Amino acid sequence: MIATPIQAGIKLKRTYSVHLTIFLFGLIVMSALIGVPSFGVIYGYSWLDWTMFFLLYIITGLGITVGYHRLISHRSFTCPDWVKAILLIAGGWALQNSALKWGADHIRHHAACDQDADPYNAKLGFWHSHCGWLFADQRYSDEKYATRLRQDPVVMWQYRYYTPIFLSGLALPFVVGFLHNGWIGGASCFMLAGVGRTFAVLNSTFCINSVCHLWGDQPHSQADSSRDSWLVSLLTFGEGYHNYHHTYQSDYRNGPRWYNFDPSKWLIYTLSLVGLAWSLRTANAAETRGAGL
Repeated sequence: MIATPIQAGIKLKRTYSVHLTIFLFGLIVMSALIGVPSFGVIYGYSWLDWTMFFLLYIITGLGITVGYHRLISHRSFTCPDWVKAILLIAGGWALQNSALKWGADHIRHHAACDQDADPYNAKLGFWHSHCGWLFADQRYSDEKYATRLRQDPVVMWQYRYYTPIFLSGLALPFVVGFLHNGWIGGASCFMLAGVGRTFAVLNSTFCINSVCHLWGDQPHSQADSSRDSWLVSLLTFGEGYHNYHHTYQSDYRNGPRWYNFDPSKWLIYTLSLVGLAWSLRTANAAETRGAGL
């Protein structure tokens, strides 16, 4: 039988070349670790800079967890296209690639967890699963993991305009700071709420791929290396309940109990109360009882 393009394993192209990825990542890391504290020592950061830092950390973090992850990758709920577009803009501001590439990689992660094709394979060590996978070859990248995503016009819109979207996320804090206190205000807000915040959100998200596959509890399943970490959940708006998520992937909740810190599920549920989200998916009741929930 002649293989179809998907059967033949057509590779999903990088959004940017590996050389540009290394340059951008290195620039963010060096600027965050050296430039941000140095600027703070010389000029200091204002209340506005810190307010924008935390506000954009929340907005971009939820753009990833609610938009890229639970909506696009797992279809845990449905929402109007304009709400989806807002979530994907917020996710694009996190500088974690387009929803198309992010979602395809994440779907592949679940399909081949702990295997060679797993992009974040924790068996290759902490640094590979944390950020080293960004620079690895794309031999296991396969178009079949993006097929469903390519049928979504909002996902494809964000893919086409990803570069101006993420640049606008860096420009926003500069504009806000400039309007408040001129060039110095723009520079300080850009450094803290632009560069510093991007570095913080990147690493908190990376912890889900690394920490939550190396350390923590496995109360729901031991079928793969996924683990629950309440500490990572504090940093990632509920994504740290990763063992539950791998066991019940389409559940809109990662922390299923009412007391689990999961702001992502609270946002999705709140949207449903005002008619902006529906078809919220949960784990089968019999399965969750069997898992002790």
